[in-house]
Amino acid sequence: MEKIINYKIKDFFQLQDELIIADYLSILDCLNPLKEIKNPNYKWYKRNSKFLQVKAVRLLTFAEVTEIRNNFNQPSIEGIIDSIKIVTRLTDKDIMNFTIIQFYGIISYIKSELMDITNMEANELTDDSFDINVEAVNAKQRMGRFGVLNAIDTLAKEDILQWEAIEKLPYMTVLTKLIMDNEKNKIQQEIAELQRKKQVKN
Repeated sequence: MEKIINYKIKDFFQLQDELIIADYLSILDCLNPLKEIKNPNYKWYKRNSKFLQVKAVRLLTFAEVTEIRNNFNQPSIEGIIDSIKIVTRLTDKDIMNFTIIQFYGIISYIKSELMDITNMEANELTDDSFDINVEAVNAKQRMGRFGVLNAIDTLAKEDILQWEAIEKLPYMTVLTKLIMDNEKNKIQQEIAELQRKKQVKN
């Protein structure tokens, strides 16, 4: 590739040469996360900001985080654009006028946020306890197919009418509550184990 052009994303999507596209993507996939862009709707007389902060995924609602995760787990152009709309609050037209550096820089930021969220959940919510009864009926794998609904149902105390209210909560509020409940459960298990050992001694 002799010259790198910072195409508008709508023009980049029109390229036909697969080799050129592959060359560009190999570079664009390595871009640093972009947390701020020029505001496409800036007008000096409106006194709005020249720059637009890209919202951190972790600061979105639980439902928005789930939607973005789903979009990136099964990526499509439409899904990626929808995710960028969520973190920028811009329109399709605004996003299609982004340069490729803006577009893929925001994608890089979203990916880094999703990685941080996954790590937080793995560190705080992983259940390492072993229960012979749970293992015997393969409970974790069977319930695992319901994914995020397990967390929603737990917080809603199994009341399906409360699911929507849970999804509207900030993601970090939901995560903090899940961490707290997980810690309570561990404490209860440890107390039960101590009591069991005392009974065995007696």
